[in-house]
Amino acid sequence: MPISLVRQRLEQDDPERGSVTIWMITTALTMVLLVGLAVDLGGQVLAKQHAQVVAFEAARAGGQRLQGAPAVLGQAAVVDPAGAVAAAATYLAGTPEVTGTASVVGTRVVVDTTTTYKTQFLSIIGIQELTVTGHAEVQTVRAVEGVVR
Repeated sequence: MPISLVRQRLEQDDPERGSVTIWMITTALTMVLLVGLAVDLGGQVLAKQHAQVVAFEAARAGGQRLQGAPAVLGQAAVVDPAGAVAAAATYLAGTPEVTGTASVVGTRVVVDTTTTYKTQFLSIIGIQELTVTGHAEVQTVRAVEGVVR
């Protein structure tokens, strides 16, 4: 093909020239944003599950702290409030990325936890971290032959 013919084809004014390039750039940018959103929302769900698991385990640790005399005599399973809060706080202290509080409400040990997920892609638009929480309650009961008493 002679050079003059190639030059003529390049110099023609085509109104659709480059439109596929714009479409591809827009599509690629959209796909990157969607993948980034999926990564960060998945990370948030994982952080939420972790906060929930820590809350459950801290509440379980607190729920195992019983008042000695009624438990030994087989009369009742009564939670020791100070011991339960201390046990739950000790468990929470073992997971430094999660903060939380523990309390005894009636016969239940209640634990609330909080942690943050540092975003990977959402930081591009200014969202640096996502805060998630966990909540668990444990009630200690006395059961004899599978029947709560």
